[in-house]
Amino acid sequence: MPIYEYQCRKCHHCFEQLVLTGDKQNEPACPRCGAAEVAKLMSCTNALGGEKSPFCSPGASGFS
Repeated sequence: MPIYEYQCRKCHHCFEQLVLTGDKQNEPACPRCGAAEVAKLMSCTNALGGEKSPFCSPGASGFS
């Protein structure tokens, strides 16, 4: 079951969503403001050098 990362286009909040295998649901709404306009992000699995990433990971919602 993959975990996808999203960023709200309205309030810019980053969050993660667990997607069940075979689930064809639409993209989720932002849990902070409820907006339906979200962007799926590319996740970093590991970064070297300690530089900040433009992505929300790690730790967007505590899963990482």
